[in-house]
Amino acid sequence: MALSAIDRVLDGLTQQRDELVERVVSDARALGGYADLEPGQSEDFSETVRLGFEAVVAAMAERRSFDDGDVAFLWSHIRRRTQAGVSEGDMLAVVRMFQRVLWDAICELAGDDEEGRAAALVMARPLIGYTDALSHAVDRAFSEADRALALRASAVRRELVDTLLMGAQLTPGAKLSAARGAGLDLHQPLVVITARPVQDAPDGPSLAVACLALARSGGDAIEPLAVVRGDEIVIIRAIGDGAADAIGPALTSAHARLAERGMLFAVGASTVHPGLADVPAAYNEGLVAQEQVLHDGGVLSLSGMGVADYLILRAGDETAWRLVPDTVRQFVIDDADNGSVLSDTLLAYVECDMSVKLASERMFVHPNTAHYRLARIEERTRLSVRRLADVLVLVVAIRLYRNVAK
Repeated sequence: MALSAIDRVLDGLTQQRDELVERVVSDARALGGYADLEPGQSEDFSETVRLGFEAVVAAMAERRSFDDGDVAFLWSHIRRRTQAGVSEGDMLAVVRMFQRVLWDAICELAGDDEEGRAAALVMARPLIGYTDALSHAVDRAFSEADRALALRASAVRRELVDTLLMGAQLTPGAKLSAARGAGLDLHQPLVVITARPVQDAPDGPSLAVACLALARSGGDAIEPLAVVRGDEIVIIRAIGDGAADAIGPALTSAHARLAERGMLFAVGASTVHPGLADVPAAYNEGLVAQEQVLHDGGVLSLSGMGVADYLILRAGDETAWRLVPDTVRQFVIDDADNGSVLSDTLLAYVECDMSVKLASERMFVHPNTAHYRLARIEERTRLSVRRLADVLVLVVAIRLYRNVAK
């Protein structure tokens, strides 16, 4: 019986959506931060309330609780209210208004009979979950903004980064103390991470929040040296023994969390360098890596690359691609258009020390199939997969196309 009552209440909420959303928006205008919103921000606020309403009703319809993941889409809206000058207290007051308006509507639609009261109790859980999740999101957004603004305000750290990027030596004083406070010293191994937003004209708070998230991605006991320079983030991070391999995965996780909140960045990380004197070279490496993912966003850590891939990356311009023999170039392009089956087979063959048996096991195909594919490559390129020089040409051509020529 309770299920039919829940469905009845849900239908009523759906029909009253616009009215309930407008009631919340109207009540919010009594609060200072929302009363002063410009027309564009006011419309965006109404959209925020509508999206929140639909998310809660969806959770109720699916008979499930509401958690932090369900408010991920609201991060960008919270950030825009912050930029408009809405205080944390006013945002939390709106959360309570929303809960009150929706709960009053649920109780009215449910009625006073036993079935209706049971339905209201079931629907209370996702509503309370929404209030908790959104309150947590608001609190977290303001906490991050406070920490991020403190990071941006650190003039000494910015001056320190500028000094290190110029290759100048540090003398005793505030900048040297700041470097040591970030775990950096003359002979302390380090990496330089650079990041730039893919979208145009990012706001300052977004850059600062992203800077903080990327800087803390490694979970270091000592917070790395991280600053925002214009529209660029620069992080100089001390690296302990064996930590280089973890840089890429940690940055990738942080990048994904930022992307979920509407902040898409291109992130590049250098190889490990022996100390502060190498910061300019490490910075240039970070820029090289960042450039490879600047179009669509993403993370590229040079520490996770092999030497051959890096050489191809650095030499992979149009001239290098034109030096590939015509037959090989056409083969790589055609094979890529057909799923790269032959190219993948060749790469597996090389990675297995040119053993067809091992390559076929890796690809889960019969050895005869692997032999057939390699024979097709020889037929189309007029090169031999048993001759090292020819195999190198094929591998370089495939990687050139995948990295730069495509």
